[in-house]
Amino acid sequence: MSAWGQAIGFVADAGGAPSLEMVIGHIRGAVVEGGYISRGRITSGLKEAYRPLALDESYLANRIEEALRILELSGDLDEYATAAGRGYAPTPPRQVDWGGAEVAMLGAATDAGTNVAVRRSARDVDRGPAVAKLSLHAELGRPEWRNALVELLGTDAANDGPTALFHLAQAFATSGDRYALDEPNSVAVLSGLGPFFGKSDPTPSGRWQRVEKSGCFPAIIKNGYSSRVAILDVDGSTASIWFPPSRDVWRWIVIGQTLDAGHPVSRYDPATGQFDFLTEPPRQLERAALLTGIQTKAWSWRLDPLANSVIESFMGLAR
Repeated sequence: MSAWGQAIGFVADAGGAPSLEMVIGHIRGAVVEGGYISRGRITSGLKEAYRPLALDESYLANRIEEALRILELSGDLDEYATAAGRGYAPTPPRQVDWGGAEVAMLGAATDAGTNVAVRRSARDVDRGPAVAKLSLHAELGRPEWRNALVELLGTDAANDGPTALFHLAQAFATSGDRYALDEPNSVAVLSGLGPFFGKSDPTPSGRWQRVEKSGCFPAIIKNGYSSRVAILDVDGSTASIWFPPSRDVWRWIVIGQTLDAGHPVSRYDPATGQFDFLTEPPRQLERAALLTGIQTKAWSWRLDPLANSVIESFMGLAR
């Protein structure tokens, strides 16, 4: 490694490119020190810092984008929109405890290492009153499917799970606008069976299928190069449709529909700590896994049993 690389703490991934964890650490450190930094300054500053290493700038731009996404998702940084563009500031310093051997350190907390996606530290260290101590449940807040249910004027009962949100979406789709099924290859619905989620495009796989039977299903409608999520109610050759307010709400509806159909929404092996989301995870659940585990694949994490229990409780699987 060059002297400059050593000076800035350069860490490469398996392909020799700047590691995501290093970029996250550099951004986090700069924002915590500066208090507020514009997005443009973050990008230009990192490009300048890494320039002597002759890195591919397009790859670096994608890595910066992903690093900022993770920092905001974890709760380390808040994004602000100003007249001069977007910028970032650290959140208040706090430790998040889920009962495991470690806690996650977030925001302006400065007593943990920087070259990791989410900083973790020993659980039994006294950090004083300046660092708030929160449970994982308190940090995450109410399950977002409950918030969506209330915002859509549904009934939030204590024993409900995400299936309640699916049933409400089903009612909206049944009374929704008519939808013509004259372009069958533009629509894929979650009407299949089994634990394998699959893909909706270009050829449906797993639980994704073309419209082949009556029922109410989460759907993806492709229009040219773009696509839109929806809930589609099919009755023979006719259909009606409802569009959820966001893709994240749609993800929660998918969890509710999956549970309602009797399929699993997650898989956990306590012997290895391997946890898999079996549907596209909503942001809140992805955040829970990010704070407590180590990502191994797109929808897979290594978690301890306590973290798994919290995630399952948010999906209505454990109480």
